[in-house]
Parts: sequence; structure tokens; C-alpha cells
Amino acid sequence: MKRRSLLAPLVVLAALAACGGQEPPANAPIQAPPRKDPASLTQVAETCARIASCTHAHDAPRLRDPSACVDWWVAHADASAPDPLQKCFTQATTCDQITTCIHGGGDARAADFCSKRPGVVSGCDGERLVSCGDDDAQESTVTDCTALGASCREMKSAGGLVIRACFAPQKCPPGAPEARCDGEGAVLSCHDGAIERARCRPGTRCEEHKDESGEATASCTLPGRPRCATLGARRCEGDRLVECSGQDAKVRVSDCAGFGMRCNGTGPRAGCYVPADVECDKEMLPKCADGGQALVFCAAGRLEKISCASLGMATCNPTAHGPAAACSPRESAIPAPAAAK
Repeated sequence: MKRRSLLAPLVVLAALAACGGQEPPANAPIQAPPRKDPASLTQVAETCARIASCTHAHDAPRLRDPSACVDWWVAHADASAPDPLQKCFTQATTCDQITTCIHGGGDARAADFCSKRPGVVSGCDGERLVSCGDDDAQESTVTDCTALGASCREMKSAGGLVIRACFAPQKCPPGAPEARCDGEGAVLSCHDGAIERARCRPGTRCEEHKDESGEATASCTLPGRPRCATLGARRCEGDRLVECSGQDAKVRVSDCAGFGMRCNGTGPRAGCYVPADVECDKEMLPKCADGGQALVFCAAGRLEKISCASLGMATCNPTAHGPAAACSPRESAIPAPAAAK
């Protein structure tokens, strides 16, 4: 009797199911986990696609290729001190605004200053030292002399050369070393009373040492590591990208993890990549897709396809920059008037 009472509910449930009773809900389909790309990567890729479409042959190569642009953007990103050029690019929506960013180093006032002085390399705009860029956007810079305890002035050297710089005789008296540390985070440089301050990248710190001639100097280096010597060398140390920036043995360290990425690759292909499901190599050349309506390129390991129309551009040109494709600005899509017969 006891055994039959335990089975009774099961018999009732079986009868209900046979008579069209409610069936248990089906299991939900298993979904692939979402990609964990940095939230800002899509915006950076779109911005770089627009920059590449607006640049010309004389502009910096890293800006003419959207893949190289993304690589440069991630490597120079710094949340503690946002790059003014990157901020300017993010806000630009037209080719005219992109050009202003490039030739003003991200500072519209600097761009206006330089455009009114063609051929001028640098000058004082009040207490701001403006260095006018030409082929390389990084050459367009603005230094606030007041922040250095200096004043912007124009002076002639003994040879008659005009020097425009931030001058601070108290901080750069005669006999001061050409470079010394300003704490662990920056290098102060002195030359004939002029002062400059270069902030060390995250992961490096300022260290004072002797140069080849025995003179005191300083540079930003990896703590406890030898200075680099091979121009252009790149390698990963954990999720940090370490680059040798030049013959002066300066080390540049990029925090890939700080941008939500991983450092992968060896040699020239070392760089910051998406953390999972890498789809492409950053050396891949951009190309046209969707019948010329879109641009496809590799953005830090993620294959991006961006509609030219969404950038305010015309169709994609497969040979815009030699073998590299780019969207065509609207102006160039307008046919030239026919010659009069």
C-alpha cells in the first residue's frame, strides 16, 4: 500500500501529459559568450577610418592607414593625461576638422597660429610655445611655459640663430646638466637657459646616469633594465608593449592591459591586440568591401567593416593610398566640369 501511494502522483502526471497538458519549457539555446573587446575600440576604429580617408600623401604614414592609426592610438592612450591630438580627432566629423587637428597638434588655436605664419617652425603665442608641424602631426605641439615656471621668449644665439623657447634662468642656470629628473615621472632638459619637460610613459621612470662622455644626464627607462639600442625594436613583457624609440636609447612602454587588451606578437608584429578571438594581423592592408560601399581593415586584431556613408564619405577607393584602400571624401566624388569645346 505504501509503494502504490508513492507511484500515484506519477500516474496522474503521465495522464495529464497524454491528454495535452502543459509541457515543461525547452532549454534555452547555449549562446557564445560575448567578446570582451574594449568598449572604445569601435569608436577608435571609426575615427581612424575617417582620419585615413582625409589624409594626404605628405601626412604621417601612421595616420594614412587605419590599422596603423589604431595601433598608434592604443599605444599612446593614457587615461591619466589624455592626448590632445586624440581628443581633437575624436571630436572631428569632417576632413577640414581632421586637417585642423593634424596641423595644430590637437589645438585649434595652435592651428590658427601656424596657418597665419607659413614657413614658421615655432613661435610664442603669449606664454604658449607653439611648434608648427608639417609632415608629422606629432611635431605640432603646444607648451605652456607658465606651467614650467618659465616665460616664452625669442632670443638670438651667439651664431645669430633665433631661438624661440620657454626660458627659466633660475631652473636652468649656466652649468646645469642638459637633462635631470623631475621626480620619477619626468625629465627636465636645459639648453642655454631654455627648459623642456618630458613626462615618462606609464611603466617607466626617470633615472639619472652618465652619457658616453661622462656628463650627467637622465632619461625615462624601464626600472632595473638596460636601455635599448636597436631602433624600432618591439617586444612584449607580459601585457606591456616595449619599444625602442630611437638611437638615443629611449624606451617607450605601452600598457595594453590598461586599454583592455593583451600584448601579443614578436618583432615588428608585437603590439596591443584584442584579448580573445584575434581575427587578423595588424599588418593587413585595408581593402574595400560591399561593392565599394565599405572599408575593411584590422583594428588591433579585430576585423572591422565600416560603411563609408556612416563616415560622411563617398565610395571606397581601393588605391587611395597606393595599395591601401580608404573612403573617398565627398568633395573628390564630385566630377570635374567638362572642358569647353
